[in-house]
Amino acid sequence: MERPSPGQREVGNSQFGNNTTIHQDNNTYSFHLPLRPARPAIRIIPYPLNEDLVDRPDIMGKVDALLPQTPHTYCSAALWGLGGSGKTQIALNYAYQRCNKRDCSVFWVHADSEATFSQDYKTIAQAFGIDQQLKGEDLYAAVCDQIAAQPDWVLILDNTDDLRQFGVEQAPQQTKSLFRYIPRASTGTVLWTSRDAHIVGTLVGSTRGVEVARMTYDEAEILLKIAGSLEVGREKMEILALLEELQWLPLAIMQAGSYMRRTSTSAKEYSSRLAQSKIRWDTLKANEFDRHRKPHVPNNVLETWSISIDRLKQDSEIAYNLLHAIAYVSNQNIPHEIITTILKHCDNSLVDPEKLEAEATKAIMRLKEFSFLGLHRTEDGGRSYEMHKLVQEATRYGLSLWKPSAPDNVSSNGEGERYFSGIAVQAILDLFPDSEPGTWLQCEKYLAHAVQTVDWADLNDKRHETSLLFYRVSLFLNDRGRWSERELVNKRGLEFDREIWGEKHSDTFISMEHLATTYRRQGQHKEAEALEVQILDLRRETLGKKHPHTLMSMENLATTHWAQCQYKESEALEVQVLDLRREILGDKHPDTIQTIGALGIIYRDQGLYKKAEPLLVQVFDLSREILGDKHLRVIWSMESLGITYGLQGRYKEAEALQVQVYDLRRDILGTRHPETFQGMSNLSLTYWRQGRYKEAEALQLQVLELQREILGERHPDTIRSISNLSSIYGKQGRRKEAEAESIQIKVFNFRREILGDKHPETIWSMEYLSSIYGKKGLYEESEALAVQVLDLRRESLGEEHPDTIRVMHNLACTWKGQGRHDDALAQMGKCVEYKRSVLGPEHPETALSVKVLEMWEREDHILESNEIDSQNEETVGGPQQVRTKTSRLRKVADTFKCF
Repeated sequence: MERPSPGQREVGNSQFGNNTTIHQDNNTYSFHLPLRPARPAIRIIPYPLNEDLVDRPDIMGKVDALLPQTPHTYCSAALWGLGGSGKTQIALNYAYQRCNKRDCSVFWVHADSEATFSQDYKTIAQAFGIDQQLKGEDLYAAVCDQIAAQPDWVLILDNTDDLRQFGVEQAPQQTKSLFRYIPRASTGTVLWTSRDAHIVGTLVGSTRGVEVARMTYDEAEILLKIAGSLEVGREKMEILALLEELQWLPLAIMQAGSYMRRTSTSAKEYSSRLAQSKIRWDTLKANEFDRHRKPHVPNNVLETWSISIDRLKQDSEIAYNLLHAIAYVSNQNIPHEIITTILKHCDNSLVDPEKLEAEATKAIMRLKEFSFLGLHRTEDGGRSYEMHKLVQEATRYGLSLWKPSAPDNVSSNGEGERYFSGIAVQAILDLFPDSEPGTWLQCEKYLAHAVQTVDWADLNDKRHETSLLFYRVSLFLNDRGRWSERELVNKRGLEFDREIWGEKHSDTFISMEHLATTYRRQGQHKEAEALEVQILDLRRETLGKKHPHTLMSMENLATTHWAQCQYKESEALEVQVLDLRREILGDKHPDTIQTIGALGIIYRDQGLYKKAEPLLVQVFDLSREILGDKHLRVIWSMESLGITYGLQGRYKEAEALQVQVYDLRRDILGTRHPETFQGMSNLSLTYWRQGRYKEAEALQLQVLELQREILGERHPDTIRSISNLSSIYGKQGRRKEAEAESIQIKVFNFRREILGDKHPETIWSMEYLSSIYGKKGLYEESEALAVQVLDLRRESLGEEHPDTIRVMHNLACTWKGQGRHDDALAQMGKCVEYKRSVLGPEHPETALSVKVLEMWEREDHILESNEIDSQNEETVGGPQQVRTKTSRLRKVADTFKCF
C-alpha cells in the first residue's frame, strides 16, 4: 500500500459505506465509491461434519426451537451438561445445518480460556482481512464488529466453562470481560456450550438453556453399534447391561465402541474387563482418536472431568471437598444430611459451624451447576441427591494419582483418598444407628451408603470407625433376615479385621462369629461349623477354656450341630457348657439357665419329651424367679415350653402359654415388633393343630400383613408365614387346596431365589409340593420332586437324618399310590429301621411309620392306600411345620449368644 504524501490524510481499516461524508473541523470530505461485490459467507469450523451423529430429537428439537434456521432477530441459547454428554457434537451438527443457507457465515470459538478465545478470534480476523497488527481488546472489538456486519451469521462458543471470563461473578478488582466482544446484531445467532448450568440466567436468558443429559436407551444402543461396528440384534441383554454400566454417557459409549471395534471385543467381554477392578481404570482411561473433538484434550471418562474439578476448586473449596467425600458413598439417593455431616468433618477452617446449612446449600448449588449432583424430592418432601457413577469413579481416580506435597500426614492438608474416604466413613457412622425396630427405617436409608463406604475400608485410616460400621451393618442385616447381603458384608468385614487387627484379636473373633451365623441361617452348615471350630480353638488358646466368650463359642457350635440334627454332638457340647457355667457362674445365672433351655430343646427335637419338659419347666421357673415375669428371656422360656406341650398334643396348655407370650410381648415390645408377631404365628399353629382353621387363618393373615410391612415381602420369616398359610388352606376344602398349591409354588420360587436351591427351607417347600401333587394323584410329579429332595437331603444331612427319613417315608407312600407295592414296602421297612435307631421307638414319627408298614403288610387294597395318603399329609404338614417354628425359636436364643 502506498504511503500518503505530505498534507494528505489516510483512514485505514474503515467500515464506511459507499456514500460517506467526513467532517474534520471546518473541512468536509465526501466519498462516493462503487458498490463492492457481496462477500461470500465465511465458515470457520474446526471439525468435519460428524456423519455418524446419533439423532437426539428431544435435545435437537429444543435447540431448533430456540435458534431457528432463518432468524429474524438476534437470538442466543446455551447447551449445558456434564462433560462427555455430547454438547459439542450437537453444536457441531447445528453449525453444519446453518451452512445449508448460502449466505450464512458460521464461526467457531473455543471459549475454555482467554488464550483459546484470542487464538480463534485471530483466525476469524484473518478471514476478514483485519489488520494483523491489532491485538487484545482492539482485535476482539474489530472481529466483533465484522461478525455483526454480516447479513446472517452464527457464532458458537464451545466449552465456556469459566464464566468469570465473561463477567459472571467476577471479583471486584476484575474489570475485563470478554462478553462485551460477543456480537449481538439483529440477525445473528449465538450458541454457547458449557459444563456450568449457571450460564443459564447469566450469559443467556433463564429460558434459553437446554440440558444435555444422558442418552435414551435407543440412542445409546445406536451409538454403541455405530462406534463398535456391532451387528444389529446381537447381544441384546449384554449391550443393555453395558450401557447401564456406562450410565448412558456418549463419551463412555464411544470409547467402549471404539475399543470393541479395534480389538474385536464383544459387549460381554468388555463388561467383563470393567468388572475386574485391576484393569477397570486402564480400560476406562484408554484414549481413542476422535476427529470431531479438540486434540490434546482428555478423551476418556476418567480424565475428561479433571478440568471441571480443577475449576470447582478455584470457585469453591468447600464444594470441591464435598465432591471428593461423596465419591465414596452410594451414587443414588444421597440424603441431604449426609452432605451436612460430611461438611462437619471437612477442614474446619473452611466451614463456620453456625453457617453450615448455608455453606452446604452453596456447595450443592455449584455441584449441581457442574452437573456433578442431581436433586430430587423424596415422598416426604425432603431433599435427596444422585451423582453420576462415572463421575464418582473419575473423582476417585484423580485422588489415586494425588501425591502429597510434603512427606507429612496426608490428612493434615485435606487431600488424598485416605482423607476423603475417612471423612465418608465417619459421616455415615454418625448417621447409621444401632439396629432395633425403631431405627430400621433410618438404617435402611443409609444402608447402601454404609456398604459402599466400607468397601473402601483399605484406603482410610479410620480403623476403629470402619470396624464399628461393619458391625452395625451386620447386625441390621441380621435383624432383617437379609442373609445373602449380610454374607458379603461379613466376609469383607472379616477380611478387614484380619488385616488390621490380626487373626487373634477380639474384633476378628466377632467378625468370624457373624459370618458363621450367616452361614448357618442360610443352611450352609458345613461352612458355619468349620468357622466355629476355628473360633473355638482360637478362644481356647487366647482366653482359656473357661472364659465366657469361649463358652459362648462352644454353644454356637452346639447350635450349628443342632441345626444339622446332629443331636449327640450338640448335646455333648451343651452339657460341657452347662457344667462349666454351673462351676463358674452358679446354677441361677441367666447364662446357665439359657444353656439348660438349649439342652431341653435338643431333647425335644429328638422326640424325648419326658427329658425335655422338666428342663424347660425348670428354665421357666428359674428365669421368672431371677429376672421377673416380664423379662424377654422369661417370655422366650414360656414360648419354648408352650411348643413342647403342643408337640405332645397338650394343645390347651400350649395355647394358654402362647396367649400369655403374645400379651406380654405386645405390652413390652409393641404390636409391631417381630418377636410379638412371631408369638402370634406360634399361636396360629396351635389353632391349626386343633382343627380351628378359621382362627388360625385369621391370625396368620394378620401376622403376614405385619411382616410384609415391617420385614418386607422377601424376608425369610415373611416367606415362612406364607408357607404356614398354605398349610392352613390345605385343610379347608378343594378350593383352598388349589390356593395352597399356588401359594406353595410362590414360596418355593421365593426361597430358591433368596436362599438358594440347597437351603433347608427351599428343600422343605419342594417336599410339601410333592405332598400336594401326591394328594391330587399326580404321582409322577410327586415322585420327581421327592427323589430330588431325597438326593439333596442325603447330600447335605446324610442318610439317617430325621428329615431325610421323612422324605423316604413320603416317597414310599407315592410309590404305593403308583402301585409299586414291593418298592413301597422295602422303603417303608428301611424308614422304620432308621427311625427306631435315630429317633427311638416311642417317637411319634416312628410310631407312624410302624403303623403304615403294618397296614401295608396286612392288607394291600385301594381303601387303605387312601388312608395312608391322609397319614402322609400329616407327616409333611405337621412335624415339618413344628420344626420350622422350633428353628425360629432357636434363632431367638442364638441371638442372645452371638451378639
